[in-house]
Amino acid sequence: MNPLLIPRRWLPLLALPLLAACAAPGRPAAAPIRYCLGGDALLISLDAPEDALRQRWQGYEACDGYRLLRVLRASRADPARLSGDLDKLLADKSLSPASAALARQQRQQAQALLRQQEQNDRLQQQLRDQQKRIDDQAAKLDALRRLELDLPKPNGLNGGSKR
Repeated sequence: MNPLLIPRRWLPLLALPLLAACAAPGRPAAAPIRYCLGGDALLISLDAPEDALRQRWQGYEACDGYRLLRVLRASRADPARLSGDLDKLLADKSLSPASAALARQQRQQAQALLRQQEQNDRLQQQLRDQQKRIDDQAAKLDALRRLELDLPKPNGLNGGSKR
């Protein structure tokens, strides 16, 4: 018997596992593993239009980054609300470390912006108060000038002294 030649009677036996594999129902295809997008994709998506955002993040709705992105986009104009929403998000212990770090950084920025807005409001109020005081002083000065012009001049001071 030649080792390279397979006897013909073994061919059906060798083909049997192949045919059985073809006839057996296959396993369902495993769902593809989706890794959540990183912080860079999140920051890029902040200013993207809504339809582009839906297209880019489709299938990633369960990711922490998507939740953070939604919070940042929803309350970007109001730093007080943004800070509160980020606090709520950070209270969730299932948040990934990278998303939590980005959320903390964004919360710090929102709180700093809130402090700057409050300081700006105080300075504008001080400016309005000072401007009102300046206007009042200018009105008093104008009244004194008009009063001085209305006073009669003494006779002896008109021509000066003649010597």
